[in-house]
Amino acid sequence: GLGSARQALGANGRRAAEEAVRRAAVTCYALEGAYPESYDYLKAHYGVAVNERRYLVSYSVFAANLMPDISVEVLPEGVG
Repeated sequence: GLGSARQALGANGRRAAEEAVRRAAVTCYALEGAYPESYDYLKAHYGVAVNERRYLVSYSVFAANLMPDISVEVLPEGVG
């Protein structure tokens, strides 16, 4: 019951967080001509706000003109 509801909310929140980071990266590329070098840059310059007590954001850049590898994972309860 309650555990599966939390899992569903966590999965939906994870997808929303990942999409927010991805949209910000694409916006940065459109405005600046390059993907940002880090997730911290997106937070500072594009207002991305992911609950980092609940989610772990992985942001890996290969080249400024290639979409970064972006993933968001739900942290276990009590971590962070």
